[in-house]
Amino acid sequence: MNPNISKEDLAVEIITPSIVKSDDGYSTILTIDPLLIGLDSLSKIAQQPISWETFLNSIQPELHDSTRTMLGDYLTETLTNKMLYPSLTHIENKKNRSVITYSVDTSVVLPQIRYSLSKIGVGAPMEPLFDRGGNIPDFSLLIPKTLLMLPCEGLYIPKKASRLPNAPRAYRSGVHRGIDFFSNWGTPVRAVADGIISRSDLNYKEIPAEFRVDVLKRATTLGRTPSDIFNNILLGKAVFIDHGFDLFPGFRAITIYAHLSHINKKIKPGYKLKRGDVFAQSGNTGTKPSTMGTQEESHLHWELILQDAKGEYYFGQNLPYEKLYPLLNSIFK
Repeated sequence: MNPNISKEDLAVEIITPSIVKSDDGYSTILTIDPLLIGLDSLSKIAQQPISWETFLNSIQPELHDSTRTMLGDYLTETLTNKMLYPSLTHIENKKNRSVITYSVDTSVVLPQIRYSLSKIGVGAPMEPLFDRGGNIPDFSLLIPKTLLMLPCEGLYIPKKASRLPNAPRAYRSGVHRGIDFFSNWGTPVRAVADGIISRSDLNYKEIPAEFRVDVLKRATTLGRTPSDIFNNILLGKAVFIDHGFDLFPGFRAITIYAHLSHINKKIKPGYKLKRGDVFAQSGNTGTKPSTMGTQEESHLHWELILQDAKGEYYFGQNLPYEKLYPLLNSIFK
């Protein structure tokens, strides 16, 4: 034996591979023996995608659970797997082990999530073209003189934030302005309050699927949903009811009923409706399934729009879920 070699030098330390997350959760650290035995299988584990929840928690940890769910639907559509998969960023060779770090490119992911958060907080009137310096109302002070009737009998305000106002809509680079009441095809739809018909799409014809795809690409280019695309295409067969200035004092109130499958023939502009009058049936017109010739995703999209001299606002605009959900319930009987 070489007298210069100690027993310690002859001992071989057995390294048990380990995979741990970094403190911020953005990276995965793999420790392995210097010969990199088993690296292929271990790297597959280390490079599992990091969830969007990890990034969201570091940006805005106080978000309500339902808002997180709503964002999850949006982020699932906008964050590609490639953005969430860690890639090898650093190798450090120590005396008897190798430490390999796999990290997500936060310069791409974090701005995207912050943008998604900003889509929820819409701080201006919904139609910027016609904005005259308006301020979003304090909706908690705006209880209707007469409580509204739910637009479909037996259907109540959904609890999912993704079906309520302010939910991001990735497919059209916009924000949801109303309530989605998921109902069977042909469910009767009724007026929530007295009013006069201002729009009735009795002669509506569904647009071709290819054209719908094309107009949504234009919305993506703008980074928002233009009013003409939203009102004339995405609402499908729709009815608008003008409730005048009496329902919410100081504001003109309009309700919108969209994606209808049928409208009663007598429902034309100028026709007067009473609260509870049935005038249409729910459907899915204006949606992708409708352009493909199916009845899937049938629901009533309903909006309450308030207007004053300076702007136009959808009810509940810019409110967090924990305030929005009880407020919406409070305006219906």
